[in-house]
This record gives sequence, C-alpha cells and structure tokens, in this order.
Amino acid sequence: MSMLYTNSLMMLERAMNFQWTKQNVINDNIVNAETPNYKTKYVTFEEALRSRIRTAVLNSEKKGKTLMSVRSAIDTSQPQVHVAEYESTRMDDNGVNIAEQELEATRNALQMQYTMDAINSNLSLMRTLIRGQ
Repeated sequence: MSMLYTNSLMMLERAMNFQWTKQNVINDNIVNAETPNYKTKYVTFEEALRSRIRTAVLNSEKKGKTLMSVRSAIDTSQPQVHVAEYESTRMDDNGVNIAEQELEATRNALQMQYTMDAINSNLSLMRTLIRGQ
C-alpha cells in the first residue's frame, strides 16, 4: 500500500493537516476576541517543510537515498502554532482583529476545499490506474 501512497498524496495530507490546525487556531482567536490579554495565535508550516526537505536532499545526496529521505521529511513535518506576543489591537491588550480572522477563516476554508478536490482527483486517478481503464 505504501507504493500507492505517493509524495503528492502525502503532501496533500500534510497540507490538509496544516489547514485543519490553522482553522482551529483561527476559531480560538475569534472565540477569545473579548478576552483581556489574549494574544493572537498563528500557524506556520511551509518554512519548516521547505527546510526539512532541503536538509534531507543535501544529506541524502551523499548516501544516494534521496527519495526515502524526502518522504521521511514530508511525513514528519508538522504545523507550528505561534503566539504574536507583541501585537495588541485594543487597550485591554487583546491582540485579535476580528475582521482579519474572519477573512483568514474564509481564505482557509477555500484552501481546504481546493486541497480536498486535489486529494479526490489524486485518488480517482489511482482508482482508474488500478482498474486499468
């Protein structure tokens, strides 16, 4: 089964994990919009993934196992939640900008839909290949 689990499908899974984490963080931000001293949280993923893949490629070129190292780098990459410590939008030291969070939630929902469509397309292609049609 791991032969059918392609790098692109693995990347799509990681992207969906990132988007799901991001949606949860956005929801937390919106729920705490009236909480004094609450600091906005945000999620990063791309930078860490890029760095892990670059390191895996550089290290594996010496060993000749680039594909397995890249797959491992993709598989072990996780989104990171950060707190915007020095951002404050109100006098009670709350850092949540509701309009910005709602816009980000909408953008993230569209990205999740796009990712699901890509996953469905990938799985449909594999199904077609397996059936031989």
